[in-house]
Amino acid sequence: MEFCEKCGALMLPKKEEGRKLPILKCRECGHEKSVKTNPAYKVEYRIKHSPREKIVVVEKESNYDDELSEDERRERWKEVLEYYETEGEEE
Repeated sequence: MEFCEKCGALMLPKKEEGRKLPILKCRECGHEKSVKTNPAYKVEYRIKHSPREKIVVVEKESNYDDELSEDERRERWKEVLEYYETEGEEE
């Protein structure tokens, strides 16, 4: 691992056409440095996700529909169908 002589940021290997060995390029200022041997670098990018972007795994289904009476269930489906019927009219 090498750091930039100018700004101190991490330098990453960059492969260029026509060259056998990669060069090291600074992520911040763009300073380039040639290397004498092929470095055994492994570049890994880790992406951090906010809590809103994480996947939620539901292990048990909700019993909400089981708690509704038959009339409540019909009323709920009626509302859903009415919603979709009005959606189609607006388009």
